[in-house]
Amino acid sequence: MPDYTSLSADLNAENKADPQKQGSTFTYGPYNDIPAGAEQPISVRYELTKPLNHASLLERDLEVSHWGGNLASEERYWLENKGASLKNHFSRVEWQKTSYMNPPTSALKELTLPLHPGALNPYFTDDIGNVSTSRFRPGKKEALLEIKPRYPVFGGWKYSFRVGWDADLSTYLRKLQGNSYILKVPFLEGPRMPEGVEYARVNLRVILPEGAINVKYSTSVPIIASTTTLHKTFMDTVGRTTLSLSAINIVDDFRDRDLIVTYDYPWLAGFRKPIVITMGIFALFAVVYVVGTLDNSIGKKKTT
Repeated sequence: MPDYTSLSADLNAENKADPQKQGSTFTYGPYNDIPAGAEQPISVRYELTKPLNHASLLERDLEVSHWGGNLASEERYWLENKGASLKNHFSRVEWQKTSYMNPPTSALKELTLPLHPGALNPYFTDDIGNVSTSRFRPGKKEALLEIKPRYPVFGGWKYSFRVGWDADLSTYLRKLQGNSYILKVPFLEGPRMPEGVEYARVNLRVILPEGAINVKYSTSVPIIASTTTLHKTFMDTVGRTTLSLSAINIVDDFRDRDLIVTYDYPWLAGFRKPIVITMGIFALFAVVYVVGTLDNSIGKKKTT
């Protein structure tokens, strides 16, 4: 197979060899008198010894807690390497040998996730369980989470995992007049790789405190679907207000785009959970008291 398709110089308007090659650049044309809708397929063969990182799905959850002053982030990835596949079966022994020589490979060996300064309590798990081959390096300008998959992800292989961390809510949330709040968060975080990462679909959920109302959002990321629902967690009554957004065909360039969410949070709603917890404790004591007063003995009591 040739390295690239060559066309006849007669088609070229300048009667030059087609294409013109300059380093790694191939230039076809210009052309004259080409009818509308005309097609000419071409092919170019090249070597790429890097992984092609493709996420068929990313589920990203951002949970806002006013009481704890915390923003909990969790991301779930369904990752696939679309790079060159192996010619033969995988050999763990041969792979360990290459780790000392570090030759070019299309296998995905590690992922680097830059996090916001002040990120805390990171974790990394996959379908089997906790993965200990990770390193977290906090910093004043940027926190860095370095993770290694349980196995090298070669071309055509898939790997599903999740990462999560906590952050100070005051970094992202600001109170407006009255009971209004504005939340500014990155729409996309995740791995930053030299070869990039592409996302077929991104589902983002912003889980607001229970009782949040008048939820609105703004972002420059093209959104294909948005809904506002309720999400029930521990000790909730009606459920937390949740904004769900979906986008498709997202690339690394969207890392610099923010999501701005505004909502109203009445002060009375902030006491909903403490009231529920207090009532639950009193109800528990009441049940224990009633059970303690019951006569659970067997048979009749003897009288003197």
